[in-house]
This record gives sequence, C-alpha cells and structure tokens, in this order.
Amino acid sequence: MDLKRTSRSVIINGVIAILVGLLMMVWPGTSAEVVVRIFAIWLAVIAVSSFVLAPKGTRSGSLAARSVLLILLGALIFFSPMFFAAFVTILTGFAVIFFSFLALTASLFIRRLGVRMWWALTLIGAVGIVLGFFFLFAPDAGVTALIFTLAGFIVLVGIALVALGWRLRKTAQAIRQDPHRRPPENGGDVISGEIIE
Repeated sequence: MDLKRTSRSVIINGVIAILVGLLMMVWPGTSAEVVVRIFAIWLAVIAVSSFVLAPKGTRSGSLAARSVLLILLGALIFFSPMFFAAFVTILTGFAVIFFSFLALTASLFIRRLGVRMWWALTLIGAVGIVLGFFFLFAPDAGVTALIFTLAGFIVLVGIALVALGWRLRKTAQAIRQDPHRRPPENGGDVISGEIIE
C-alpha cells in the first residue's frame, strides 16, 4: 500500500470537507437549493478524488462502483435541487450512516497498520451513525438546524481526515526509514529489527 499517496488523498478530502462545511455555515439562510447543490458537488468531488488519488493497485471494482454511484447521486441532486430539498433530511441521514460505516471500516484497517490515530475515525463513525439515525427519525427538526448540524459534522470529518492524513504521512516516512518495520498485530508499539527466516 502506498501510504504517501493515500495520505495525500485523505488530506485533500479533509480540506474539501472543511471548505464545504464552512460554505454551508456561511449560506444557511439563503436557500435550501444552494445548500443542496453544495452537498451534491461535495459528493461528486469526493467520489472523483477518492478514485483518482487511490494508491496504485487498489482501484477495485467496489471503489469504482462507489465513485460512479456518488457521482450519479451528486448529479441527480444538483440538477433537481428543489425535489431533493424536501427529502434532504432523510437523504442526509442515509449518507451520514453510509460514510460513518465506511469510517468505522477504515479505522479498523488503519489500526492494523499501526497508525495511532485510528480512534479518530472510530469516533467520527460512531457519532455519525447516531447523527444519521437522528436525521432519519426526526425529519421535522428543521432545514436550518439540519444545515448547521451537517456543516459542523462535515467540518469535523474534514479535521479528522487532515489529522489522519498527516499521521499516515508520518507512518509512511517511518516505514521508508526502517523498511523492516511491520505494523503490530495488537496495536502496540513497533519493535524494529532484522527479519530472521
């Protein structure tokens, strides 16, 4: 796995998430249409950047399918924003739950790599699942409250992704300096040394 390229992808996606979250906070009262279009653009950009910046050899069929589905969903939302504005709470709930499960899955994977910030993705995933179910079961909470909550969550996800990306970059540098370093199986410290076969 190319950790340097992965860290770049994670950091770029984190910065994009922070910018989108801040834009949603700045424009909450202008109209639901603007916010829905910003969300649609974010889905498409994340899909494209995740696929394009994926490490060589990891562009699987599931990654391509996820990227295509997110692009199609983003385009559908972008070109019919008023239709989706009525359902934005429910759609957001499903999207947050989906991405939160992805975050939980990714956190388990990076924990096995020995990255110490794995718990950040676990925390974001758990909070996201609770938030997603809230949106699904309380759709009358109000669009403005939803926009601020969603924007704050997207900013938190962005901050966590940037922090994770920096940690992955440091891990890649440590591996490059000590090529015999292997991730610990129990998540503890790594002991460097020669491999004896």
